[in-house]
Amino acid sequence: MQLHHPEPFTGRWRARWIWQGRPALTLETATRPVLADPTDRVVLFRREFTLDAVPVTVPTRLWVDGRYLLHVNGVEVGRGPVRSDPRAAHYDLVDLAPHLRVGTNVIAIVARHFGHATSWWIPVPPSYALGAGSLVFEAHLGGDEWLLTDRSWRCTRGEAWTPVPIPGDVACLPLESFDATRSDAGWLEAGFDDSDWSKAFEITPAHTGGHLVPTAPSEPFGMLRPPVRRAFQDGAVHTAALLGTRRVAGVEFGPDPVRQVLDDEAGEDLVDGQVEIRRFDLGRIAAGTVVLAVAGAAEGTVLDLAASEHVSAEGRLVTLGQHAGLRYVCRGDATEDFESFDIIGTRYLHCAIRTPQGASAPEVTVAVHDRHRPRPAGAAFACSDPLLEQIHAVGLRTVDLCALDAYVDCPTREQRAWTGDSVVHQLVDLTNNPDWSMPIWHPQLATMARSDGMLAMAVASDFAADDRTIVPDWSLHWIHSVHNLHRYTGDRAVVAELLSSASRALRWFESYLGDDGLLADVTGWVLLDWSSVYSKGCSSTLNALWGRALVEFAEMSRWLGNEGDAAWAMAHHERLRAAFEIFWDEDRGVYIDHIVDGVPQRAAAQ
Repeated sequence: MQLHHPEPFTGRWRARWIWQGRPALTLETATRPVLADPTDRVVLFRREFTLDAVPVTVPTRLWVDGRYLLHVNGVEVGRGPVRSDPRAAHYDLVDLAPHLRVGTNVIAIVARHFGHATSWWIPVPPSYALGAGSLVFEAHLGGDEWLLTDRSWRCTRGEAWTPVPIPGDVACLPLESFDATRSDAGWLEAGFDDSDWSKAFEITPAHTGGHLVPTAPSEPFGMLRPPVRRAFQDGAVHTAALLGTRRVAGVEFGPDPVRQVLDDEAGEDLVDGQVEIRRFDLGRIAAGTVVLAVAGAAEGTVLDLAASEHVSAEGRLVTLGQHAGLRYVCRGDATEDFESFDIIGTRYLHCAIRTPQGASAPEVTVAVHDRHRPRPAGAAFACSDPLLEQIHAVGLRTVDLCALDAYVDCPTREQRAWTGDSVVHQLVDLTNNPDWSMPIWHPQLATMARSDGMLAMAVASDFAADDRTIVPDWSLHWIHSVHNLHRYTGDRAVVAELLSSASRALRWFESYLGDDGLLADVTGWVLLDWSSVYSKGCSSTLNALWGRALVEFAEMSRWLGNEGDAAWAMAHHERLRAAFEIFWDEDRGVYIDHIVDGVPQRAAAQ
């Protein structure tokens, strides 16, 4: 259950920052801490407590520098946090009351710190204490009673998870390798013997000029902010159909489950092969956590899964840059279940099964549990044309698949939150979704800017952490998304906060203005959304986008009483409007794409 921001949570946190042992940091220079061991690692935390009565509500906020799974008395009640700029992160808020009981209760948290940047998480430049893994959690039990992270929590390394190096492909997602033989599921329940676990290490935030205050807000994360959007919706479960089974000889066993499946699958059919490959089809694309149900597996049986949108004519996976999947090593119980830590988008899932010598392959059911932002009932579209209604439904499904913890370009590949893509998703949600939390949140997420004012092309991602280029026109699309907030929500506070970033992004373009008032030779990756439009030299499309952004910025500035910025923007717009007719081709009655070295080019996109 998601709550509104409750009264107990104001200002400084009561909880302490904790981790398993002292965070692994070292000094590159006297003033530059860095990660000593940037390895993908998982830590398990648990805390038992007793209640004489269950409160009506138990508002709880928590945040992990990475990703977490929150369980109460063995039941999953939350996962997150949403991706963000780590210096402007938003904690999550849940109500634990429905999951508590009189007597002994247990909070169990799986916390994952990825170490290296991923397509939807970036490490923060660490302080002397924070930035190498951390958890903060506080629950209000009523009155003066609180449950807080501190040394009373028990923790241990999540030895069941083995780090998997991510291949260098631009579309790779973090991979998961889970060995159930090294995991005792009882740790989620009250009464588990955690005597051999260690006490949690309380991290005292330390940084240059700091006062060693033990609670948040703390550098380098700053003020953890209240949630803006609602948590993942607990959606439908799509069970995949078994398409067929093959036996192959198999290749040398390696650490990457996706590579393993692809290499095994490339082998010839072999009646007595050591590896059984089962091909599953969801029937359509789904995006969520992968759920395995296994029956009759011998201890140590290895299931490797690889995901893909496509298969070849022979039924083999075609990844097309996609690299997503997982490994599960069976415990050997009569039945066992597993759900992936992170979201995988796919239609096809192929599973390579390796059994111990003499053991039979188990029964395996594969499903995907939808994990999207909410889209409750309340908006509808109907017309006299069934085909248009079908197109509308397909469009909504597409946006659902691309609306995870942020608007993403594609759920099946990289899952990056590209700044320019989001404005299209936002407009669909504003007009077709009663829940506006995501369209309000995403423009705020996308304010990650470089020192020159340009926005990151893919926010809260490895592309933002290691900034090598920009897509200038996508900063202009982002301004349009802020204007949509102005039009639809009328929220002055949100628009005012974002408008300073809009101003800096617009002013970045001034350096590329010629004497005629047109932009020319703009650097970066002038993408124009993959369309067949020529952009070299002086681009009509880029100038038009800048013109739209100027008008929208001026309108919002006037709305907020900032006549100075409005006048600046409209002055540029008037010069642009007058000069723009140079792109007009009178003979053909079209505006051409671009002008190079003063010479109008023939190309004119339609």
